[in-house]
Amino acid sequence: MVYPVLAASNKIESMLTFELPHMLTESEMLIITSLLSITHNFRSLLDESQKDKLTGLLNRQTFEANINKISSLTLNSELGQYQDTSNRNRRRPKTGKEKFCLAIIDIDNFKSINDKFGHVMGDEVLLLLSYVMKQNFRAKDLLFRFGGEEFVVIFLAPGKEEACQVLERFRTKIEAYRFPQINAITVSIGATLIGEMYHLASEILGRADQALYYAKHNGRNQLHFYETLLESGCIDDRKESGSIDFF
Repeated sequence: MVYPVLAASNKIESMLTFELPHMLTESEMLIITSLLSITHNFRSLLDESQKDKLTGLLNRQTFEANINKISSLTLNSELGQYQDTSNRNRRRPKTGKEKFCLAIIDIDNFKSINDKFGHVMGDEVLLLLSYVMKQNFRAKDLLFRFGGEEFVVIFLAPGKEEACQVLERFRTKIEAYRFPQINAITVSIGATLIGEMYHLASEILGRADQALYYAKHNGRNQLHFYETLLESGCIDDRKESGSIDFF
């Protein structure tokens, strides 16, 4: 017997197959279909509670529930969970040396977009930006709408150089993308590597936020890494952040 297992999006995610020495009775078939329906409804509710209603990206509550787990992962033992299995933008990890990168993405001058074009068009910008995010990053990368015009992405990279390439590619794609009526927008990005010495969510976000603050106050439409800014003396190792409220 073969039964389809539906994802929350109502697409067939997998197939349930089993063999029995006899044909199922009508009542047995009803029990199986009822259980599958209950499972689907439960997963739909779970999916809805984890997603931002406008963009479909993971929401801030989901981020807060998972960031500490991510920061404390032992990459050597659990790396396989985060490897990409899609055909989109493949970046094959190098065994044992990968680091998680966290980046905060902020739409430049978003308030002026809302003021000039209205909140409906502002929502359209958020939707289209989330669409470009989904196209640019891998299926296993974690994409969040953090609130307002701020987004967060967490992904694996062998090091800062490749992480920078990934984020810079996204920044230039947004810069080149033509948004209806508005035409062009830009984003500023602040990023940091999640290292073993930084376990607290507030520390990880604080470093990325410092880099974002620097990008926003030095011309916008640019990417900066906390580690690079610190090494060059552009910022100091302070604890407070520029804009994000922590938990």
